[in-house]
Amino acid sequence: MIRRTLRLLAAAVLVAAAAAGCAVTGETDRPVTPGRGGHLTYLDAEALASMQIQVSYWQNSLVKDQVLDRLVYQDPTTFEFVPWIAEKWTVDESGRIYTFTIRDGVSFSNGQPLDAGAVERNLEWQFTGDKAKGITANPVFPKTGATIISDDATRTVTVELDEPYAPFVPVLSINTAGLVADATIQASKETQSIPTNLIGSGPFVVESEVPDKKVVLAKRRGYDWAPATAPHQGEAYLDTVTVIPVTEDSIRVGALRAGQGDVIRYAQPPDETLLRREGFEVRGLRTPGLANTLDIRQTAPFLRDIAVRRAIGFGIDRQEILNTLYTDNWRAAKNIVTENFPGYSDRSDAIRYDPAEAERLLDTAGWTARDPAGYRTKDCQRLSVLVYVDVYDHTARPMYELIQRQLGRIGIRLDVRQTDFANYPTASVDDSVGLRRNGWPTPDPVRLSQNYDSTGGDLYALDDSDPTIDRLLRAQLVETDPGRRDRILREYTDYVIDNAYTVPLLEDTQIFGVAPRVQGLTHAANSVAWFYNAWIDDTGKRD
Repeated sequence: MIRRTLRLLAAAVLVAAAAAGCAVTGETDRPVTPGRGGHLTYLDAEALASMQIQVSYWQNSLVKDQVLDRLVYQDPTTFEFVPWIAEKWTVDESGRIYTFTIRDGVSFSNGQPLDAGAVERNLEWQFTGDKAKGITANPVFPKTGATIISDDATRTVTVELDEPYAPFVPVLSINTAGLVADATIQASKETQSIPTNLIGSGPFVVESEVPDKKVVLAKRRGYDWAPATAPHQGEAYLDTVTVIPVTEDSIRVGALRAGQGDVIRYAQPPDETLLRREGFEVRGLRTPGLANTLDIRQTAPFLRDIAVRRAIGFGIDRQEILNTLYTDNWRAAKNIVTENFPGYSDRSDAIRYDPAEAERLLDTAGWTARDPAGYRTKDCQRLSVLVYVDVYDHTARPMYELIQRQLGRIGIRLDVRQTDFANYPTASVDDSVGLRRNGWPTPDPVRLSQNYDSTGGDLYALDDSDPTIDRLLRAQLVETDPGRRDRILREYTDYVIDNAYTVPLLEDTQIFGVAPRVQGLTHAANSVAWFYNAWIDDTGKRD
């Protein structure tokens, strides 16, 4: 849910210096050596959901990224896939047989070796789930099956897929493919859902949890198998990280300003300016993936008509949204995927703000009459579209209210309703709902198939009515030539935009506020804070 920003220059310099083994230089040009020890408090905008790892909840990514290593690492600066627990891998010419060499000397936090056999058991679990326990297969893994063979003597794991699967290496870098100990795999679904039962091999372990109140992460003693491109090697610097959900934006910002928190996720745009003025670092991270869009759901009234769908797109003024509500950390989307992501091309003209064209389309479609409130009508029905405020985006409500006014200018009533975290996933996909926000940083376009294939999420609510969507999404999954795959994905993104199945809005941005005492904080490739390199410097602590 996506979104969240490519590298701040200062962060990139810090990472580069640390990775090169250099001391970081402060404003006084004195060398600064990362300090060991200390405790960091992180205030998140959302409480943890089930920690069963194949389940993808954005708010769980923070804990998973600290606790779970993966076979493959996506470098957050280059976005390339590099070795991690798999120190190398090969792929045969058919694109079906992968051979991974497993790093020696790695162990889970309970002492179990993370050897080739453990990797085999993890992959089998990801491919098949555990039906008896109600655990589903990982939805981004190949659905056609595979044969997996491990050899501890050679430290190799061979995966023979039933058919080529282009996203296989990228999905191995996602935290839902994190490696866990046998004790986690063998536990019940309910037991796996508890954070303290998440036994990984990462630089932190879950030390304790008070449900919906806090999770305490403790340094993993003896950790020494970070990716080669990580900011440093060896143990994490911090002793603990305490993660506290604070869902009210103003309280989260106030706690950071008062020194009761060290890092926060999400601040309303006006607070970004306030925090910067007071000496806090504000990071707006946009990483590659799916742009923020308003998907148009065709089970809702009136939205089978492409003229109405296109009018909605032309009636939304992204620049007004940015100028009115956001800071320079945010950018308008130019496609349904972000720049430098497979399938991207600049479609700004096709998704432009053009209220005159929107009015023409609605007139042509027969929505010529107006009711006393100024909304268009046809056959005694008002042209009204329902949307629920996205609970995962804390800037959503003011944005929806502005879009409501924009669409009102061309005679479309946008009915904006509110619901809570528990009910949003169901309420937002009801057949009556016309618009639903989407967007997610992701290492691979496999997320498109997961969201929009008719056998997946079917989030356009097409109900098999457009076989072109399925054909293109399925073709890109098995096309292992990057150039040909990109052309298929461009055909897909063009088709979706030209048929007005969605309205690109903004490039997804994750906002973080960071206290001056926090040094070395980096982010994973999905924008999530990664505390492995963070440390505390109280020598220049504010009064």
